[in-house]
Amino acid sequence: MDKKFIENIQKRVIDLLLTLSNNLRVAAKDQCSEIARLVGCWILDEYPEHKVQICKGTFSSGLAHDILVVEDGKILFLIDPTIWQKFPESKDILVGSVGNMTEVINLLEDKYGGTWEVSESMQKCDENYQQELLTVIKSNREKI
Repeated sequence: MDKKFIENIQKRVIDLLLTLSNNLRVAAKDQCSEIARLVGCWILDEYPEHKVQICKGTFSSGLAHDILVVEDGKILFLIDPTIWQKFPESKDILVGSVGNMTEVINLLEDKYGGTWEVSESMQKCDENYQQELLTVIKSNREKI
């Protein structure tokens, strides 16, 4: 998984979010679960050999946030497809890359706060599942 691929994924996410609102922070709000899974599907479509996991952060406010951890065999990439709800000025959905899960948790706790753990391992997704996620994401538009 290279920088160009991540940039293409980010463009797809931004294009999707901008159909919901012209403000990425507003569009990303409460969308992390479905969008993280949709992006995980996109990654697995291109790189089925990669391991993709959802890492869930929980916060004292009672809120939660989902981030993707993508392992290519050597490096673990942390991708936050809805980073703008936490960091509105962010220019990049790639939060960082590290060597092991302990470093993943440490990086996420340092950057976001809260408590983080792997909540799910993703498998390659079929078109129906991806369409279901898109339907949920687009139906959330009415709540914005």
